[in-house]
Amino acid sequence: MPELPEVEAVRRTLIGTVDGRQIEGVKVLRRDYFRRMAFPAEQLLGHTLRTIGRHGKRLFWQFDADVCMVSHLGMSGRITLRMPGDACLPHTHLIIVLAGGIHLHFSDPRRFGGVWLYNRGTDAVAEHVQGRMGVDALSLREADLITWSQKATCLKAELLNQKTVAGLGNIYIDEALWMAQLHPLQSVQRLGPESRARLVACIGQVLRASLDRGGTTLRDYRDAKANRGGFAESLAVYGKAGQPCRRCGTKLRGLVVAQRSTVVCPKCQARRKRGEHAN
Repeated sequence: MPELPEVEAVRRTLIGTVDGRQIEGVKVLRRDYFRRMAFPAEQLLGHTLRTIGRHGKRLFWQFDADVCMVSHLGMSGRITLRMPGDACLPHTHLIIVLAGGIHLHFSDPRRFGGVWLYNRGTDAVAEHVQGRMGVDALSLREADLITWSQKATCLKAELLNQKTVAGLGNIYIDEALWMAQLHPLQSVQRLGPESRARLVACIGQVLRASLDRGGTTLRDYRDAKANRGGFAESLAVYGKAGQPCRRCGTKLRGLVVAQRSTVVCPKCQARRKRGEHAN
């Protein structure tokens, strides 16, 4: 599933090309791709796209008259810049034509993603962010984790919870925990201030490093210009169970945490014993 760096890479490859352009055509190929429609999608015609924002893994398309569209890539979705005459990608569900002959193709083979339409941007934020998503992972601070002292959940499960931190998924949680030398099954309430600060710093470092490479392409992901992300070759632990840890040489171990495949270094990420706190 595209995580924060991949969604942000899509946004960055769109900004500067599509903002400020008026919609000249809307073609809906699968109406059930829209999860919510405050008005028929065809009524986007004539509106001008002002900007594209992001929170977590969702994009917020802000048009004039405060009209807002929210998009989510799901497991395998793509938003691709196309030109007139370009072949339609398989599983394309929505095409938006912008001034200048720019076509935006929204495709999603598995249809776990979708699009929402709102009359007001505040409605979009209320439904998708307020009470549903925590702080965006790129803006995460240690103070945002202060409530962890009252929680008994494990680190990976808490980081997967979008209400806690928005934008993280399996890839970058494994990478950040390895970098911070923290075990994914460690209880968050036993995490000391130093460990919380180190984790926050490592999350930011991993996300920014991935963004510098355009995200991670393992199979389906492409940015809006169809470029592959190059961060896969920099992954330290994700998908590398059985290989030596690049920090200490210990064989990396695979396990399941919060119903997700997980990879850890048993030496670098030794789990604290009951009663011990990670500083």
